[in-house]
Amino acid sequence: MQSLRKKSKAGIKGQILEFLNSTCGLPSNNLQKDPCGTHHRTCLVLATCYKNIPRATPLEFFNEGLTLYVFAEPSTKIANIRHNPSVSAAIYQQPLDHSVVQKSLQIFGKAELISMKKNPRIFKAKAKKWNLYVTIEKLAKIDMAGLSAQQVKALIEKIMAAFFFIKIVPQRIIMREYHPDFSMPKYEWKR
Repeated sequence: MQSLRKKSKAGIKGQILEFLNSTCGLPSNNLQKDPCGTHHRTCLVLATCYKNIPRATPLEFFNEGLTLYVFAEPSTKIANIRHNPSVSAAIYQQPLDHSVVQKSLQIFGKAELISMKKNPRIFKAKAKKWNLYVTIEKLAKIDMAGLSAQQVKALIEKIMAAFFFIKIVPQRIIMREYHPDFSMPKYEWKR
């Protein structure tokens, strides 16, 4: 196992940003190819914990710089974050290809829950930015038969009110590179 190698903080941050930007989900208007309104790329695995019971969940993510956002339904992970906002996440390129350099990230940070009820302006802006109203419309379609446009809008707002954005602000990130020669240097960024 190799120790942490030296690179400038700015260089490490730049490589992490490049990796996040190339792996995060993207809004898509091509509903033939991406019917949910999101161009899926790589998921992250979010780890939360409550009363010494860990939970790891694979999720779609979006980023603004180093800050990550996950769109999530009410679940155990939301309850865990309410009790303990310390989280960890992992993102890695798949499938592993030994012919090229590939990266993975381990992210340690604090999570914040953004809801329609407590932060409507921010919640709606993020949902619009990442085209998540299309996703909710797809989820709501089952219940839309025979509803007026106003009723459809109210149903979509009701569903959106049940969801959260999990905002993850990293305090520390470990980036590992997997090289064709099987070396695996790692680099650390700290806030």
